[in-house]
Amino acid sequence: MSVKLARRLVEPDHLTGPTWVETYGPEVAEVCAAANFEPDPQQQLALDRIFAITSSGLSASFSFCVICCRQNLKTGLFKQCALGWLFVTEVPLSIWSAHEMGTTREAHRDLGNLIRDTPALRRRLKAGSNEGIYDANGEERIELANGQRLLFRARTITGGRGLTGDKVILDEAFALKPSHVGSLLPTMMAREDAQVLYGSSAGKADSDILRDVRDRGRAGSSK
Repeated sequence: MSVKLARRLVEPDHLTGPTWVETYGPEVAEVCAAANFEPDPQQQLALDRIFAITSSGLSASFSFCVICCRQNLKTGLFKQCALGWLFVTEVPLSIWSAHEMGTTREAHRDLGNLIRDTPALRRRLKAGSNEGIYDANGEERIELANGQRLLFRARTITGGRGLTGDKVILDEAFALKPSHVGSLLPTMMAREDAQVLYGSSAGKADSDILRDVRDRGRAGSSK
C-alpha cells in the first residue's frame, strides 16, 4: 500500500515583494498540472508572485530571485514559469539562460517533453517536421503556431548579448558578471512588461551580482 504524503508550505527565511491585486499563478498551476508537473507549495508561492499583476494589468515585479539548495525549487519553478508564459500569459519572446549550455539544453529537453506529452499543449506548437521544438546547436528554441518563442542561450564571457526578451531567466545566477547584465537590464526596463528571474544556489566569493540582488531583496528595496 502506498501512502501519499501531504505537501506543506515551508516558509522561506526571507520573503519580500511589492503589493499586487491579482495573480495568474493558479492558472499557471493548472497548466503545469495538466502537463503532470504540478507545483509544490513553495513553487506555488513563487508563481503567485511572479505572475502577480497590479491594477494596470502589468506585472507587479520587474525582477524576482530565488536562492535555495533545492534544484526543483529553482529549475523546476522556471520550467513552470516558461509554461505559464507560453500558454497562459502568451508572452511573445522569452529567454532561458544559464552559465553552462548543458543546463539550458537540459531545460530545453525537459520542457519539450512536457509539451509533447500533453496533447492540449502539443497542438499549439508550430507545425512542421520539428513540431516547433528545435535542438540544433546554438538554435535551441520552442516556437508556437502564433509566433511565440522561448529561446535557450548560454551566457558568454563577452557579455549578455542576445539575452534580451520580454521575460528572461538567469539560471545559475551565482556566475553572473557585470558584462552579462550591464546592457541587458536597461534594455529590458524599456519594455512595457519585462521581467527578469534570478535563480541560484548559495553564491560564491565573487558572486557580486547575485549578492546585490539578494541584499536588495532582503531589504525590500527592489521591485
